Amino acid sequence: MKELKPFRSLPALKKALDNGGRFFNFFDRAADDKVSRAELARAAGVFSAGIQAFLYLEMTKQDLSEEQQAEAVSMLEPTLRASFAKKKPPHAKPSMVDKNYKAGDGLIVTGYGRELETQKRFEGFIIVPIMVGKAMIPMMIPINNIYQVIEIYDDATFRSPRAIVCVPQKKKVDLSGQVQFGGVLKELKNQTTSPPTHPVFLEAIFWMKR
Repeated sequence: MKELKPFRSLPALKKALDNGGRFFNFFDRAADDKVSRAELARAAGVFSAGIQAFLYLEMTKQDLSEEQQAEAVSMLEPTLRASFAKKKPPHAKPSMVDKNYKAGDGLIVTGYGRELETQKRFEGFIIVPIMVGKAMIPMMIPINNIYQVIEIYDDATFRSPRAIVCVPQKKKVDLSGQVQFGGVLKELKNQTTSPPTHPVFLEAIFWMKR
């Protein structure tokens, strides 16, 4: 998981995106007013221009004017621009996550978070595929074995409903004030009804202070 900073000017965003790709992307050129898949992936710190790269673009351009955002998107090569238009991750309030979205969706959630005080009491499990011999066996693993569990709310009163965001162990997130997470929703299994069941959790890929 990586912390992002929103761009405050269009030239700064353009410079970050129009970067020439990595050294092995022989046909990409920096500062040519065209952004390829390789360039967007490099800007996002990933190796392919999929949902992670789209999360990066949407989160880092959000503070610019609509006109400036549209100009930045117009720099994407045509097929990449069409893919972004189709798969651009939406913004959602925490209270809407469980009801309106499903596992596999890319999503950006903004609100007020606090780490679950009793991590070990959170009755959430995730399915992790594990190789046993030549067979892939799904295993149920307590979510707090892998992640820090964060509850995120619409406002600072911390009143339900809320969404569940999970960040990797050992990653620190400043939860003072408003915070934003971008990631992919994963299915959450619960074996009890206490705490209340959440059908999904957001596996955070990026975060930023708001």
